[in-house]
Amino acid sequence: MIRFALKTLLFDRGKLLIAVLGVVFSVVLVSIQGGLFLGLMSKASMLVDYSQADIWISRRGVENVDFSHVLPERWLSRLRAVPEVQEAQPLIVGKAMATTPDGGYEDVWVIGEAPESSIGFNWRYDAGQRRQAMGADAVTIDVHDRWKLGDLGIGDTFELNGRRARIAATTNGVLGFLVTPYLTTNINSARAFCSIPDHQCSYFLVKALPGQPIDELCRKLRDRLPEAEVMPAGTFGSRSRQYWMSRTGIGLSFGASTALGLVVGLVMVAQSLYAITLDRLSDYATLKAMGAHDREIWLVLVTQALAIALAGSIVGVAVTYAAVVLVATPVTPIITPLWLVIVGVLVNIGICLASASLPARRIHRVDAQTVLQG
Repeated sequence: MIRFALKTLLFDRGKLLIAVLGVVFSVVLVSIQGGLFLGLMSKASMLVDYSQADIWISRRGVENVDFSHVLPERWLSRLRAVPEVQEAQPLIVGKAMATTPDGGYEDVWVIGEAPESSIGFNWRYDAGQRRQAMGADAVTIDVHDRWKLGDLGIGDTFELNGRRARIAATTNGVLGFLVTPYLTTNINSARAFCSIPDHQCSYFLVKALPGQPIDELCRKLRDRLPEAEVMPAGTFGSRSRQYWMSRTGIGLSFGASTALGLVVGLVMVAQSLYAITLDRLSDYATLKAMGAHDREIWLVLVTQALAIALAGSIVGVAVTYAAVVLVATPVTPIITPLWLVIVGVLVNIGICLASASLPARRIHRVDAQTVLQG
């Protein structure tokens, strides 16, 4: 039966090609759409994901890492008094207005960390280093955002909220969910640029001692700071991503387009299998006349569906990874972990198997006596 199934499938290569292309289309769409979604969501929690802190502490009600509220910096002493805390540092996340060389204006996010901190951000620098970025009035901008400030380079100066700022280093891939550029600097300069008083900050970053359970340390820190919200870094990152998913409908739009691709793939595969079946209907009638059972007919159709699914999936996975290499950039990242590709392949295998039910119903209605009478 398997040999018959494959020979029947290969007899009409045109219809077979259409079915395989349907699977390729679905696999690529699911993987690329999912990869774009994961890449976009990674931007929403970039500050949290790139920090080396185990715990983030914010004002109550903060739902997104970019939209912070000030904390009294005097609370920092309560955190450092906890024996299980290895290090605790303040962080500034504030908004400012940059004046470009041509007289235009650009909103920016200013990220200020303590120069002596060992739990800051693990950025990938394109030019310069963190040491230069922590200098007086020095800032770092991503190479992909330089054009927003007039294509400034290392050593160039510009005005930031009425104060002089100097480009001291550039990063590669530090791009947030919004189109607003990130400018990183030391915490004192960030306060000056964002007009935040010296005794206030946006967040506290906490590093636990090695081996210390994070959830247990969070509980102790909440007892010390009942006025604040204490979260493991992973929890705060998830909250930031969920904020944009629930506020913008991004999840719904990506899900709808992916579902549409799956429907298109289902229709193409089902139509091709149905057409192949109709062309060989007399052969199936012959099988039934020879005593073939429904389960054997199902074996033929399932074999054909799996063959189409596997062939299309192999090509689809190859096209997906080629597209990631050729198309993905820090501006439009495409993150395709193995589990996402496997899910896409399994979903399409299920679609192909489901599409086999349409020709199966047609074969079930065939009267085997028509063959004998002929």
